[in-house]
Formats: sequence, C-alpha cells, structure tokens
Amino acid sequence: MEALKHWYQSERRKLRTLSRRAKAEYIWQYYKLWIIGIVSLLSLIVYVTVHRLTVPADNWLYITFANTYAEAGNGSELWRGFVDASGYDVREKNVYFNNSCYFDPSDTGYNAYYTYFVAYVEAGTLDAIAMERDDLALLGTRGRLLDLSGTEFATRYADRLVYAVPANPDYGTEPLPIGVDLSDTRLVADFHIYESSCALGLSANCPHPDAVARFLDYVLSDGAEVNVS
Repeated sequence: MEALKHWYQSERRKLRTLSRRAKAEYIWQYYKLWIIGIVSLLSLIVYVTVHRLTVPADNWLYITFANTYAEAGNGSELWRGFVDASGYDVREKNVYFNNSCYFDPSDTGYNAYYTYFVAYVEAGTLDAIAMERDDLALLGTRGRLLDLSGTEFATRYADRLVYAVPANPDYGTEPLPIGVDLSDTRLVADFHIYESSCALGLSANCPHPDAVARFLDYVLSDGAEVNVS
C-alpha cells in the first residue's frame, strides 16, 4: 500500500511540471494499455447490461439451418416472413434462426460446429435443424434427432417422413422417422435456402414442438398467416 501511495505521489509531481499537451502525451505513452483495457471493460459491461435489458432471455423458436450460405439468419426474408405470419412478439421472446453451422454428418472426427450442435441439443435450447435431405438422414443415425414415431408430426407429415437406422443398435435396428422432407416447399422454391433437397429434424430435446409445427405450416403454405392459438 505504501509503495502504491509513493508511486501515485511521484506521478503527480511529474505531471505538475508538464503542460496540458505534454501531460496527455505522457499519460498515453505510459498508460495506454491500462486505458484501452479499462475502456474495453466498461464497453463490455455496457454491452452486457444493455443486452440483458433489451434482448429477451427465452425463445419462441430456435432453428439451425446447417451447411448453407444463404441468407437465413435473424432479419432475413425468411425470418421476417415467419415472424410476421406467426404473430410471435420478438420483444417478448426470441425467434432465432442460426445459419452459421457447417459440418458433415458422416464425419465422426472433431468439428466445433457439431460440438455446438450437440451442446444445444443437450441443453434443450435447439428446437430443430434443417439440412440437405441426405445429410439429415445421416445425422439421424447419430441419435441427436427426435424419433417422430407416434407423434403428431408422423401423422400429419406421413408422406414426407425421412428415415434413418440408428448407428447404435441399442436404439433399434429398424428405420425410424427422424425428419420431414421440405424439398418442394418455400425453403427451396422461394427463399433458396437450399437449392435441391431439404429436410428438417426436431432436436431430441426439442423444447417447442408446437412452434416447429407452425414453422412447417409456414414453409408448406403460400406465406399466409399461421394460426398461433
């Protein structure tokens, strides 16, 4: 403590002998890293505070559009169209479309994007993932997608189901419905998120299946209002 007091007094004496411009140059030369660090920390605090106060913490819906460079994220035409049609109030909760995810479902090596995908599935954050149809079928073998057997999805979209045989025989040896084929829907025809084939699978821990159903209604429709009652 005494050393700090001595340093402070010594610096004050130095600054007294300098002109205003010389003081500024001296402080910047010797303390710029501290200044930059403090300003950065304050900026981070302000950002986090504003983010927490203005951005809803919960989601209406969280969908990942994997392996595409098309505009499919928040604020995109797809996002705006669905939000408008569904009537979801994004000031109350988020509708989050993530289009920054790239991984090959057939590759069992480490991939950061796949790791994030698994983490979001396990955390119960991710509702659904869209990919090219064959890729989704491969992903379905890895046990991260919901088995649609016996669900309303299997009944409602019976002619669109995508099947996969689990890689782990403990989960069965017969093909299971793990996705809905959307190759002939607005995702391809209007929004060009994928150019040829497309399918959507629900997360194994999907927290908002009703919202996923509303999204499917939207992309299978002509863009008219979606019933959210």
